[in-house]
Amino acid sequence: MSPSAGRYLMLGVGGMGMAPLAAWMAQAGYSVTGYDDFLQEPIRRFLIESKVSLQEFVFPEQLQQFAVVVHSSALQEDHPLLVAARANGLTVLRRGEMLARISAEKRLVAVVGSHGKTTTSGMIANALRAGNHEVDYILGGFFNDRQLPPCQFTNGDWLVAEVDESDGTIDDFVPDTTVILNIDWDHADRYETADMLDAAFRQLVARTSGTVFVPQGSGLVARFAESTQVPIYEFASGMGGFNAANRAAALAVLESLPIGSVDASLLDSFPGIARRQTLLHESADLAIYEDYAHHPTEIRALLDELRAAKPENRLVVVFQSHRYTRTKQFKDDFAEALSLADELFLLPVYAAHEPELSGGRVEDLVAAFVPDAPTLLSMDLEGAGELAEAVQSENCTLAFVGAGDLDQFAAVFTSLIRCSFDRESAWVDYLSARVAPDCVLKCNEPLAKKTTMRVGGAAKFYAEPSNLCDLRALLKAAALFNLDHFCLGRGSNLIVPDEGYEGLVMRFTGEAWRKVEVLDQEHVWAGAGVRLKEICGQAAKAGLGGFEFMEGIPGSLGGSLRMNAGAMGNWMFDVVERVQMLDDAGRLQDLPKDAFHFGYRKVEEISQGIALGAILKSVEQDASGAIRERMDSYSTTRKSSQPRDPSAGCIFKNPEGNYAGKLIDEHGIKGMSVGAAEVSDVHGNFIVNKGGASAADVIELVRRVRAAIKDRSGYELEPEVLLLGQSWDELLMEEAADV
Repeated sequence: MSPSAGRYLMLGVGGMGMAPLAAWMAQAGYSVTGYDDFLQEPIRRFLIESKVSLQEFVFPEQLQQFAVVVHSSALQEDHPLLVAARANGLTVLRRGEMLARISAEKRLVAVVGSHGKTTTSGMIANALRAGNHEVDYILGGFFNDRQLPPCQFTNGDWLVAEVDESDGTIDDFVPDTTVILNIDWDHADRYETADMLDAAFRQLVARTSGTVFVPQGSGLVARFAESTQVPIYEFASGMGGFNAANRAAALAVLESLPIGSVDASLLDSFPGIARRQTLLHESADLAIYEDYAHHPTEIRALLDELRAAKPENRLVVVFQSHRYTRTKQFKDDFAEALSLADELFLLPVYAAHEPELSGGRVEDLVAAFVPDAPTLLSMDLEGAGELAEAVQSENCTLAFVGAGDLDQFAAVFTSLIRCSFDRESAWVDYLSARVAPDCVLKCNEPLAKKTTMRVGGAAKFYAEPSNLCDLRALLKAAALFNLDHFCLGRGSNLIVPDEGYEGLVMRFTGEAWRKVEVLDQEHVWAGAGVRLKEICGQAAKAGLGGFEFMEGIPGSLGGSLRMNAGAMGNWMFDVVERVQMLDDAGRLQDLPKDAFHFGYRKVEEISQGIALGAILKSVEQDASGAIRERMDSYSTTRKSSQPRDPSAGCIFKNPEGNYAGKLIDEHGIKGMSVGAAEVSDVHGNFIVNKGGASAADVIELVRRVRAAIKDRSGYELEPEVLLLGQSWDELLMEEAADV
């Protein structure tokens, strides 16, 4: 496939294999747009620098602008965008299939094997780049030195790439040169037996047109001799561990390429690959490493090397098994390999896309250790504290091992160590490398001025994410640091207690959250941080009516969706067609209106998750001037019927069959005050801050109004406004107990 085929959409573009491929394609002249709702900041920055266009959201309606969709194999076939792409007749390819089509136009050096592919490919690529050779490469990972790109386009004849067997796309490649590093049975979800995996490599050898390299003494020459007519050469292996064997393989390739002399000493400048024996921290008594090893053979080699590097140190290992199928397949082998550790901790299995599998859970892995069972560790602050106790007694080498998300837990632990377990400092230290430069991170941030009531204390942790990537990182950090979290809009339906909030407050003030886009003659898309008044204005310019009632709602879209805010007899969900949100499990959802359940000032699903934006549908088209007149009319009505002093909006829910404001007015409660908090004389269901009120004043006034209304009318008013970090039910129970 060539750049002239049209626009390419890369789904899951933040993956370790997808990002270098997308960047290479952009360099080669392809029109590439990337999307990944789990994108991490360093990769996002790399993609932008590589001229890959990134989108925060992609909707099925937008797919018609693309010709080809390339996706990570981590995406399941029933992913809504893949289903829509096929329905629209687009070409849909997995990452390996796209790479195979690119390599068909090149002389391909395919680096294959159960492990060591990325390191060996990286060694070859680094040497070629350092020697200024015009050879393309596309890696399946990033160098430790992020200044070195994981891909290179030169328009030369040769391409060096690692070829992955895990998803079966190895069957699509026809190499000029094949380098087989090892063949250890893995990926039982695709290859039920070792022979099936062996057959995939055998067929690749048969399709190779030039030379095949295999490790010396591996027996692979005899295994593959009948499969090919091309020469099979052996490179030295088994001396000095995996990296020595990888270096030998890289050198064999460099010496065989017909591109002129390659200085072998260039291999010495290899900076290493990220997540391969990465040293996170080193002090006199503690060395912390993180490694991607997830196969028993890799783990055994890694622990042998760590032991040899510091034989006097106690070796402590934290292991996270990758996928239930692999855990079930190798649990006994894992137990044997991990027994090399002096002390072992196990994290829950990283599921990837797999459903839980009997025999493949972490409990099943624990049962494989006889007689000494390892310790189960939670991926949070408590787990980090338990681990800290284990490494403080003597000189230690601590290794975090696995291919899941334990790298983030390793980073949290390292930040805690660096910051002497000061939680606030460690939180900032951990996140500073994981969020965009314009993401705001603060501790003990005052919140009063960020609410319309202008009362309350500070947030212990505070952030303003600049994009979805930042939001993901913040939510992960909240889980790892055991923090409750709250999304703050304009603070128009909120009371912040005077003692503040011990968790994380996130505010969507960045440009990405404040976008409004008119999609067509009926639809508007708006981000969670957009003020409703701004949506009205943009819709009016486009002649889209039906949004005018929003002019009277002081909040932003995200909060208004969460509570189905309303004004002038209309409600938010009257104009909502679809909502983009993270659900309570952190999954990105694009849900239609009928997927939601509505309570009084509450949308259940959004209250448990986070609204990111919505597609709104106009109920009518009209002239801009006529729409503006209706907006002005609503504005005038609102200003005449609501107080101008700071307030949190309506304080109480309307009781069944009546109105809270009417009851307060009828029973002479307007003007009641506690400190500088006062029941408004304009609208009885508003408590206003006359200047200098505290949250305690407001809360006490709520108590007194409730008591007075119940005494005089029998109605028991329930608060509508949110109380950050606290429950009105608990406070009201305390009130009842006091009485």
